Amino acid sequence: MMPVTYYPIPTQDLFRSNAERIKGKPYAKYFNGDLWLHDEVLPQLKKPMDEADILPKSDLNTLLDPGYHRVETGFGATKDNDAYVTSLVRYPGCRIEMFTWWFWWHSVEPERYSLWYPFNHDHANPRNRDALTQPGLTDAERYIGNTHDIVEYVGPTRAELVIEFHDAGDLGIDSSRIKEPEYSQACGIINDKSWMIHLPRATDDGFELRSRYYFDRSIATANSPGDSAHNAALSFAYEMVIHDQTEFTHLSTFLADIYHEFGPNSA
Repeated sequence: MMPVTYYPIPTQDLFRSNAERIKGKPYAKYFNGDLWLHDEVLPQLKKPMDEADILPKSDLNTLLDPGYHRVETGFGATKDNDAYVTSLVRYPGCRIEMFTWWFWWHSVEPERYSLWYPFNHDHANPRNRDALTQPGLTDAERYIGNTHDIVEYVGPTRAELVIEFHDAGDLGIDSSRIKEPEYSQACGIINDKSWMIHLPRATDDGFELRSRYYFDRSIATANSPGDSAHNAALSFAYEMVIHDQTEFTHLSTFLADIYHEFGPNSA
């Protein structure tokens, strides 16, 4: 593991604000600004992946097949100058249901969202807050079908995102194959045009999270107005793969503990 050393100035300011805001919360001990990446990630950040290795949306079902794709962590740009990100993060000692629980639990209040990425996460506000406490719903039903208004930093850029969580089937993935305890899902549409795919699958020692993002060129161009469309897509994809790897690697360090303390079977 290697320590993260990339903290743009606006994220440093947000970290200090988050550190103050979380004081007194029962889960405040999980707020930790020491962030890490796995050693094998660094080579994947040094150059964009080949366009030929970008997974077409029509092939997303291959994420449910055994084995791995040639590039599991990387960034690139499509021929249409959309930004593409692929990411693999392992969660030893964790179970699939912990992931599903986390995807609604973190949105109850902004302080919980900041645990996930203390420097870059401001808030995630679900529009249907009743779903967070409604009796009889499964963990997945508390976020699938809900919409989250999110403010966070992607690199040095403050991003305002609207994520509509969908069942994976709405994105062409065979959701009949996604069943706990082998698989879970957190898939959605970002700002109407971009796709987010999170498909964790069980392993012998926990689970591994395989993610794919397809960002419409309009998002990338807005964040790099002076660049060509291609360079803007690559720049955004580069920042996003660092963001994804950092937040999900950080989550892997405390997910089991926070689930046991605050999850459905906690005392």
